[in-house]
Amino acid sequence: MAITQNASFSFRLSENLKQEAFNVIENYGFTPSQVFNLFLTEIANTKTIPVNLSYLKPNAETLRAMQEAENGDVDIISEANFEANIMENLLKSVK
Repeated sequence: MAITQNASFSFRLSENLKQEAFNVIENYGFTPSQVFNLFLTEIANTKTIPVNLSYLKPNAETLRAMQEAENGDVDIISEANFEANIMENLLKSVK
């Protein structure tokens, strides 16, 4: 019979995050240790991180701006004029 050796690790997180997450975990009937083991097992088995990372996808406005930049449809501002341009645009947005 193989002997299973356990390892431990620790990490820092905010108290608020800990309380919110642990409450959810406990509502599912798990312990934090069980959930961490499930999470790490899934990473090891799939070689991916099982988290929705869709927030990394650019939204429509960003995609449009990226396309404009690729097409050269952007105003190029020199570093010397950058601050003046920012102030000008701020003043326009206030009016």
